[in-house]
Amino acid sequence: MKTYQKFIVKLYLKNFLLLFLALEFFFIGMDLLQNLGSISPSANLKVLYVFNRVLYYVNFTLPLALIFAMFLSIFNIIKSNELISLYALGISKEQVIKPIMLIAVIITLFYIVLNFFPAFVNAYEESKNIKKYGHPDQITSELLLKSKDTYAYIDQLIPEKKVGQDLKVFITNEHRLVEILEAKSAIFKDNHWQLQNVKSTKIPNLEHNISDKKLIIEHYEVKEILHGFTPQIIDTLFKRLSRLTIQDAFSAITLLDEQNLSSDKIRANLYTLTFFPLIAPILIYGLFFPLPAQRRGTNIALLSSLFIFTILIIWGVLFTMTKITENGAITPEYGIIIPIIILALLAWYLSRKYQVKHI
Repeated sequence: MKTYQKFIVKLYLKNFLLLFLALEFFFIGMDLLQNLGSISPSANLKVLYVFNRVLYYVNFTLPLALIFAMFLSIFNIIKSNELISLYALGISKEQVIKPIMLIAVIITLFYIVLNFFPAFVNAYEESKNIKKYGHPDQITSELLLKSKDTYAYIDQLIPEKKVGQDLKVFITNEHRLVEILEAKSAIFKDNHWQLQNVKSTKIPNLEHNISDKKLIIEHYEVKEILHGFTPQIIDTLFKRLSRLTIQDAFSAITLLDEQNLSSDKIRANLYTLTFFPLIAPILIYGLFFPLPAQRRGTNIALLSSLFIFTILIIWGVLFTMTKITENGAITPEYGIIIPIIILALLAWYLSRKYQVKHI
């Protein structure tokens, strides 16, 4: 790594860490001022609430810290005339922004990888449950779902423990009810729901066997149903704004496609986890090139305020679009993918327009 690259990397990382921690402390402080009194007096729950809130606010603070750190770093070297000195040495704008882009992309990819872990993705739900119910687990009630020819009613679902209570399962064949399964409890294991202590009521086909009208009642210790329907997928399908891990999102899309059901909500969740974070490196790349090379003839305070306002507007609009898309008002591809592609094309255009090979 060349000397100027080490200088830029060190400056950018320092500013990123300072801004990231400052934003985290700000959000956590404001949150605790509003909600600390509503949390159970248990010290363990308070610590768990703060920990989950820290993870949740990473979704907002990390991309903003990445972008603002670039502006803070570049404006610092503009004020000290170091940027114009780099250009005078024949270093291009592409070479100046390259180490910052590399760090931003690595951190963004690391953030996307975090969305494979349920503890990170479910941080908001757990903190909300601690505040509302006094424990991190939430009980979702009265769920009805369909898997091929099977209809399942779950009276209570605890996604975190992968447990369901008071289940009734209706198995059909060519639109005819053939069997009813009843169980007080079920656990999700080996990618199946395993009913415990099952009562099976088989219904005879009166059209083909009129003489035998008896119901056949049997009991089983364990019965497997609903392949692939994880507790998180079921819980998300019945909530307005829940999140799945990336791998669960892919599984849910496959399941819903097999049932010929809309997967818009799940695709919106997936795109939010994988594509939306790319806004940070895209904005860093696109907004760097219009920056001036030196402070002479430039109102740095006004320019920095203008750029910060522009960042917040762009990020706010795109973030709002993701929420509207997750509500089902817009197709995910139109609400998330296309705006990000447009933003990337605009960033590429600005880089070409303001490209300077040397001064």
